[in-house]
Amino acid sequence: MDEGRWVWVGGERSPTAPDKARIPATEHAYLYGSGLYETLRTYHARPFALEEHLKRLAEGMAAMEWGQAPLGEMATAMRVLAERRAPEESYLRLAVGPGLQFPGWNEPLEGPVRWCAYAGPLPPYMAAVYERGVRCVMASRPRWNPGGFIPAAKFAGNPDLWLAKREATAAGAYEALLLNPAGQLAEGSSSNVFLVRDKRIVTPDLASGILDGVTRCVVLALASKAGLEAEERPVAPGELFEAQEVFLTSTLKEVVPVVGVDGRPVSEGAPGVITDRMLGLLQEHALERTKD
Repeated sequence: MDEGRWVWVGGERSPTAPDKARIPATEHAYLYGSGLYETLRTYHARPFALEEHLKRLAEGMAAMEWGQAPLGEMATAMRVLAERRAPEESYLRLAVGPGLQFPGWNEPLEGPVRWCAYAGPLPPYMAAVYERGVRCVMASRPRWNPGGFIPAAKFAGNPDLWLAKREATAAGAYEALLLNPAGQLAEGSSSNVFLVRDKRIVTPDLASGILDGVTRCVVLALASKAGLEAEERPVAPGELFEAQEVFLTSTLKEVVPVVGVDGRPVSEGAPGVITDRMLGLLQEHALERTKD
């Protein structure tokens, strides 16, 4: 058994090893890709921004008309899993589906919602990523978000994001950036995108069809501490090369400087001081919130 990885299936009394966990073959999320999920990480071996992640999950479930979520049980599972892996920091994930349904045209959906929590080691992000910056590519396919539907919901079924990530890997790039159907900048395959322009941090607005990232929201709120204004608006892809700095944000990546896109340098082709400042502020904020 891999002691570093645990799974807690909702309804069970305790977590178990991944190869021991069991879910029914009639899980709606498995059959139809209807699942929602949240990705978290720990600082001080405690889940960071757990309340914000659970709030987004509950809003997505409400919009999908799945009924009430057992948020208390989910929160307990996240904390217990983090404690079980302490003092190591953890990657945490919470997956939720609407219930069970045998495949067929008129088969009933049987609730209540079902969930599963996961815990494992944090991905090993190299120091060079933050010290030297990363290079990205523009994905060939647009970010598919049906009419801007529920930007607060983090759907498990995102083939546009999977394919974009494969493009980045094939090109030897760190991340793929996607445009929306209107040709405006949307987000990365697993990140939100920020530009630094004239003492402002600029990021695509939710109407651009992006996920309302938790780390994105934290960075927007911290901008004033760096003496910056924060702006959410449509962003043209050409602005990537007009910006003084570009960076990515996500729960696991934190704040990553982008130094090139599609073989073209961003600004001077090196990480900037604002990006480094936002990374420091985010880490300070996260450590402060999780220290007690």
